Amino acid sequence: MKIAVLTSSFPEHPEDSAAAAGLFVRDFCVVLAQSGHEVHVITQMKSDGVPETPASLRVHWYPWSGRDKALAYLKPYKPHDALAALSLFRSGYRTLRRLHDEVGFDHVFAMWAVPAGWMAQWLKRRRGVPYTVWCLGSDIWTYGRYPLLKHVVANVLRNADQVYADGLELGERATELSGVACPFLPSSRVWDGTATPVERPSGEATRFLFVGRYASVKGVDVLLEAMAQYRAAGGDGHLYLFGGGPMEASLQARATEPDLAVCVTLGGLADKETYQRQLAACDCFLIPSRMESIPLVLSDALQQGKPLIVSDVGDMGRLLRETPAGLVVPPGDVGALAGALQRVADGEPGAYDDAIASLSTRFQLRESVAAWEKQVGHGKCDEERDG
Repeated sequence: MKIAVLTSSFPEHPEDSAAAAGLFVRDFCVVLAQSGHEVHVITQMKSDGVPETPASLRVHWYPWSGRDKALAYLKPYKPHDALAALSLFRSGYRTLRRLHDEVGFDHVFAMWAVPAGWMAQWLKRRRGVPYTVWCLGSDIWTYGRYPLLKHVVANVLRNADQVYADGLELGERATELSGVACPFLPSSRVWDGTATPVERPSGEATRFLFVGRYASVKGVDVLLEAMAQYRAAGGDGHLYLFGGGPMEASLQARATEPDLAVCVTLGGLADKETYQRQLAACDCFLIPSRMESIPLVLSDALQQGKPLIVSDVGDMGRLLRETPAGLVVPPGDVGALAGALQRVADGEPGAYDDAIASLSTRFQLRESVAAWEKQVGHGKCDEERDG
């Protein structure tokens, strides 16, 4: 097929540590191309630099007035942000329509309902091109809170030919909103082999790792206090953190206080190699969020065989109760998180290995691509490749 992938989350280069979901989107598009499809990625410009894109993809960057501003931070009730959003939609849709008239797309894959799904819906109305929507949390939890945008999201989902969500609860809420079945299609990244772990200091005990935004919603402040409590109770180990965000200065100040300075290393954004090497070296990966669905780092840790400690928010607690690849704690509970750190440190090596292997099978990107191909009647691409 000739496929247009519409997305606001495509990274400018493969080492973009701030791209978050964009790195998964990039990998998804590459796997689509490996399946034999002609893949055109349509996304907005983010800087004045020259993007580095995979040779197997045709990437079309369109201009908009917001430039490097993240869509997640646009507030539709603010006039300047509303104009930026309108600029994004108009420029993106014109690019999509022009390319379709030149290429003749067989299908549009919209990541996510807003704004990509809205553009895809307009093209279907005018040119009859079928489209798929993959819902992200912001489609339901953020845009779904605004009366007008809630109506837009619902219509986009109802008119789509296929609809998916990257979370279990998210899919349920999307179905309630639109009346359309929205099955779970896991998002994950492709790992290119086993990374060489960073060298661990001699005698280092349990090594804990957090990678994510330094923001209140991620519960990093709770994690530092839990680490302090764990150490005060005699726990041995070291916590490594990598990220960036609005809480960076306050977290850095807390991490340098005497009770944490000896057991916490707080770093900035990690590039791909640093992230993979740190993940390979850790004994346990931590996701202490106050609000979350299924972050990509969860599937990253599973694919690298690492046990998890997660907050009971979104789908994380549900997944780990069904397949105990680690421990689940209440969000914001310092004492419970400190106790979980102790349980992991005291546990037998390999205690979670079977559950980790089982749960990781649900987060294979090639399987997600194959499931979508089968749904749209092009599963034969996998059969031919396997043959």
